[in-house]
Amino acid sequence: MSGRTRVARRVACLTLALYALCSCGSTPTNATSPDASAQPSLLLTPSQERAVAALVHPEFARRGNPLGLLSTTRDLVGTPLACDEVAEHLDIAIPTFPTLQGRGSTLACGSSEGTGIFEHPVPSAADPPAPPGDPAADPAADLHGVTIAYLPPGVDADGTPFDEARSRGLVWMTILYGGHIAEPPSHPAASATSEPPRSDFTTLRWRNGNVLGVQYMDPGDTRMAWRATAAGHVFAVSVDTSSDPVAGVALLTDGVDLPT
Repeated sequence: MSGRTRVARRVACLTLALYALCSCGSTPTNATSPDASAQPSLLLTPSQERAVAALVHPEFARRGNPLGLLSTTRDLVGTPLACDEVAEHLDIAIPTFPTLQGRGSTLACGSSEGTGIFEHPVPSAADPPAPPGDPAADPAADLHGVTIAYLPPGVDADGTPFDEARSRGLVWMTILYGGHIAEPPSHPAASATSEPPRSDFTTLRWRNGNVLGVQYMDPGDTRMAWRATAAGHVFAVSVDTSSDPVAGVALLTDGVDLPT
């Protein structure tokens, strides 16, 4: 396994960690009103807006942060792939953000698996893969995914240092499938899942009822992750922004074709 693939696997595990933390295994609903397509996918109540604004930096820096191993933007994106081919493979449109487009951002799609990603079909939500027999199996086993980077002006997908790209406002989306993601959600007892409130994390809900986790990350970025149901598939999706949670969530409310 190459160094880039190892980093990509660890970044995927970060997505899965937040995906699990926000209890994104809750049963999704696809019920929408007739004019839902013309409505934003994320509408915040005043209390939710206050919860997002109240998020603070984690008290301690996260140890073993795989993002610290990324040298260039290419290390994040992986092998370049045509975005239209990625969309066809996933059976969904490539999500876009008009706010970023207005700032001159460009798209770059890729995968640590290169074109090999196309050899792994996206499972149907109606026929998910059987769970692994070993309960201690790696949750990232048989996991596949793509990265969609929204590159700010002046950021080159090949040579710009990752930290520089992030300081300029790099945003990236990770879409994962396979592994445990498409398994039917479980509903463990509340007493087994209750955790004390965290000052760096909160949850919201998309219009369709799916849970969205928002976490303030060290050194000041925001990660948002959720379980998405789209085109008969289930994905684990995360969006990382080089901004605070208020700006990060505002970006999501502006999203177009987001799988939710």
